[in-house]
Amino acid sequence: MRMTDPMAADGHHALKWLASDDGSVDRSFAAGLDSLRAQQRHLQQSLRDGFQTRTEVLEWCHAVDVVSGGQTPETWHEDLVKDRWEVACLMAETDDRIAICDQAPRDDETADAFRRRLIRKVLLPAFQDATEMLRERVGEFSDEEGVKDAERIQYVAGRPRLHQRAVEQHGMLRRTLRDPPGVESEVMAWAEDIIHMTEGHVRSGFIEDVLDRHGNWWHSLTRGPSVRLEWLLAGEIFPAMNATLSELVTNSNELADVAGRAKEVPPG
Repeated sequence: MRMTDPMAADGHHALKWLASDDGSVDRSFAAGLDSLRAQQRHLQQSLRDGFQTRTEVLEWCHAVDVVSGGQTPETWHEDLVKDRWEVACLMAETDDRIAICDQAPRDDETADAFRRRLIRKVLLPAFQDATEMLRERVGEFSDEEGVKDAERIQYVAGRPRLHQRAVEQHGMLRRTLRDPPGVESEVMAWAEDIIHMTEGHVRSGFIEDVLDRHGNWWHSLTRGPSVRLEWLLAGEIFPAMNATLSELVTNSNELADVAGRAKEVPPG
C-alpha cells in the first residue's frame, strides 16, 4: 500500500473507522460488519494495486490479520515473505519485481494472477471465518431499532481491546521495520513491548534469545533494517500477534455511540 494513499496516511491502513460520505444521523446504520467489510475490501484493492517495498507488504499483512480477527493461517506471513518470487509478484512496478527476484514476472498479468490467488486462498477464507465469529456478537445498531439515535461504531469490529492492541502492534511493527533498537537497553524495552502487545503469546525464553548477543535476533535488530529481520518478525512475532487478535475478537462488544438527547423537564 502506498503511503500516499489517504486511507493509510496515519500508518494504520484500514484499521480505523471508514466513515461514510453520508453525514446524516438519521440513516439506518449497521456499523460493525459493514465497516469491517469496507476495510476488508480496501485491503484487497491495495493488494491488487501492488506495493512499492517489502516493508509495505509486511504492514499490509498485519492489517489483513486485524480485519480478519486473527483468522489467517499461522504461517502465511512467513511462507509469503520468505518466497522472493511471491513477494516480487506483489510489487506494482516491473523494475521493483526484478530487483527482488530475477525470475519474477515481467508482465502485470502474471503478477495480478498471483495476487488474485492470494485473495482466494488466504484472505477470503479468513474474512469468512471472521464474519462467522462476529455475526452473533457485533451490534448492528440503527436509528429504528436497537439503540436509539446510534451514530457510529468507533472501533474495529466493535471491539475496543482488539482495536487498541491492533494499533499498538501496527505502530511497533512500523518502528521496528524502519528503525529497530540498536543498544541493549532499547532491545530489552522492545522485547518487553512485544510481550505486552502479544499478551504473552510469544514463546518462553523469548527475551533471553533476543538479548543473546550471539543470536539471530540481536544481530538482526542491532544492524538495522534487513530482510533477515523481516523473516524473524514474520516467523515469530506475527503468529504471536495474530493469536492475540484471535482471542480479542471474541471479547466484549463496544456500545454504540449515541446522539445527545434532550432531557425532559419533569412535570410541575
